Amino acid sequence: MLLRKEKEIKRKVYKRRLPSKTRLTKFFYFLATMTLIASLIFIYFPEKLEHIFRIISAINLGKPQLHKVLIKVNEQEKELNDGDTIEVSSADEMYLISVQTNDLFKRRVKADLVNFQYDIRPGQKIELEKIIEDSLTTSPPGEAKEYQLVFKKEDTVVGSLKIKIKLRDYDWLQQAQRTEKIEEKIKFLQYARTLNPQNSEINIQLAQIYQTLKEFKKAIQEYEEAFKNDPQNKDLLFLLAELYARQKDNEGLIQTYERILKQDPTNAVIHNNLGFAYLEKGEMDKAEKAYENALKYAPQDIDFRKNLARLAEKKKNYSKAIAEYEKVLKLSPDDKAILYALVELYNQIKNTKKLITTYEKLIGLEPNNPIFYYNLGLLYQEENEWDKAIKSFQEGLKLNPKDLDLRKALASCYWHTGKTREAIVEYERVISQKPNDVRSLYVLADLLYKSEEKEKLIKVYNMILKVEPQNSLIENNLGVIFEELNKEEEALQHYQRAVSLSPQNTEFRNNLAQFLEKIGKFEEAIAEYEQMIKIAPKNLAYRINLARLLEKTDQLDGALKEYKIIYQLDPESLEAKEKIPRLSLEIMRRKHKKEE
Repeated sequence: MLLRKEKEIKRKVYKRRLPSKTRLTKFFYFLATMTLIASLIFIYFPEKLEHIFRIISAINLGKPQLHKVLIKVNEQEKELNDGDTIEVSSADEMYLISVQTNDLFKRRVKADLVNFQYDIRPGQKIELEKIIEDSLTTSPPGEAKEYQLVFKKEDTVVGSLKIKIKLRDYDWLQQAQRTEKIEEKIKFLQYARTLNPQNSEINIQLAQIYQTLKEFKKAIQEYEEAFKNDPQNKDLLFLLAELYARQKDNEGLIQTYERILKQDPTNAVIHNNLGFAYLEKGEMDKAEKAYENALKYAPQDIDFRKNLARLAEKKKNYSKAIAEYEKVLKLSPDDKAILYALVELYNQIKNTKKLITTYEKLIGLEPNNPIFYYNLGLLYQEENEWDKAIKSFQEGLKLNPKDLDLRKALASCYWHTGKTREAIVEYERVISQKPNDVRSLYVLADLLYKSEEKEKLIKVYNMILKVEPQNSLIENNLGVIFEELNKEEEALQHYQRAVSLSPQNTEFRNNLAQFLEKIGKFEEAIAEYEQMIKIAPKNLAYRINLARLLEKTDQLDGALKEYKIIYQLDPESLEAKEKIPRLSLEIMRRKHKKEE
């Protein structure tokens, strides 16, 4: 208002055409006043001089200009001049506080963040997020990008500032999380790493991506790099352990477990896992030490103790394995797996009494398991506790009447205890279920033979022949049975078949020869004896039988010959000593008689 009045006065003075002396006086008066004002400003407000000079200069030029801009960044105010540059990042918050121009009448000056935010007023937040996002998508990685903050008065640009965006590794991390494309995620994370190679979060995100892609070696490399950047982060070691285990890389796994134990030496789980890794590598002593360390810090852990017991078993240290399993059993008395393991170990050391106790515990846990009764019965057999064995097998058969092993075991008990009739019944039940069970057929045949049940025995022998049609022994035995039953034709057929199947078996030939002699087929019997002597020329019994039959059939020369051989083989043979002179005389007598 003061300037406006002065201008009006000047115009009025000019119109009145005051005398030159009066004008000159007033001019000097004005000049002195302004000098005084300037001096006072210089003394008390020196910082305002530059602003005043700019206003005066602008008034003189008649053009609006930007003088000062007050910006607040993170609670810190910064005064900037026209054309200045301010550098910010995504971590900053930026507000426009005030704008100073040569506008004496305080007409509003507005600010525009070109292409992103318009009509920014003093006190308003400048939206850095928009230009940061733009910078991420348009600027080369690692390079800052500048944006214009333009100030306008009535659509006329009065000045500007440059906002320089400095991208951080965090920005690229965020960008990677926003995108869905794996290739772009990897690219953005790699940009982030160029800005901050020590940021372990970058390595972790890359590792997770590679893990998703099943590129486990790359994932391991990234996790290892992350751990170098953050060596106190135990979680990274656990992730590495998982990957090394998946890759079956025992060396890497062992090293990782050892690194974890350096940070957490009392971690029983890791000691246990380390033991397993050493075991996979074949280093049993180190594995044992690791398992023992695990139990040192967790003595009540059943799984750890099982692992130590299994290792001792693998090393054939059965006493230690048993001791560890028995400790587990105290902690978990109903653990059937431990009882099974102890059964195997007690078998190894042949401890029948403990085996019996263990099976009794198993039966208590599984009373309907016939296998337990079978195994327990066998153990009672070993201890000659036949009554208990029989009872155990009977209990098993109640649960599973078709179990042939149980029934044969029961039959065997009956046989050993002299209960022939019960044994025969059980074996007959076995045969009814399994007619081709040769072993049971043989045992049943033996029982029937001893009990003289010949008709049943013949039936069993024929069943054996169905399974073993070339069995010469059974053919011979059938011959014997039919001979005892006076069935000569059937006996002869089986004897002959036995000999045809085993022609070198002199016992079968002897039975055939004796039967032929019995039924009066002497010549055939003699032929059999002669065949037997060819097979066993020094067998005195065969020669004596032949000699007797020759004598019996009045073949004295042949008989004498055989007796002489018998005497040569056995000079002490009384029969030979007796027969040789007698037969010699008889032959001579018959010869003389024939000559007469």
